[in-house]
Amino acid sequence: MTEPIFDTREFRNACGQFPTGVTAVTASTADGRVAALTVNSFTSVSLDPPQVLFCLATSSSSYDILEAADRIAVHILSEDQEEVARRFATSGLSGEKKLEGTDWSTGPGGVPELAGTAATLIGAPGERILSGDHVIILVDVDHVRHKESVGGSLGFYQGRFLQHRK
Repeated sequence: MTEPIFDTREFRNACGQFPTGVTAVTASTADGRVAALTVNSFTSVSLDPPQVLFCLATSSSSYDILEAADRIAVHILSEDQEEVARRFATSGLSGEKKLEGTDWSTGPGGVPELAGTAATLIGAPGERILSGDHVIILVDVDHVRHKESVGGSLGFYQGRFLQHRK
């Protein structure tokens, strides 16, 4: 591979030109550990079987929990959930601390399920693919919840949150 002729900041700024949705990922392990984090690298993968994926930095404090997770929930955040996105993006807090003060309940298989989201996709972790300084985590979806809302979903563009209106 040819060495890049740009720095990390320039690469990040270029990628920031592409608006993305914002998701909150929660996960639980058999021994009761919980992860909660904000993710904007998310996409659907397959309809049959239903699969989605998200990417996670291997340096993330949530990495070990997500590697051991039995259940994962990907929450597509509503436009009024910027505070949840900011809280879940806070470094130095455990998953349990990030969940404090948020409206959530125990979902299928014990995974934390957030209230008020535009949609939630829950399932078992599938294949994990290590690529560079990230891991791509596929989720085999077995529960789907969504609401037909008047509002839109939360997005991210050029380093700022924005609302995706219907």
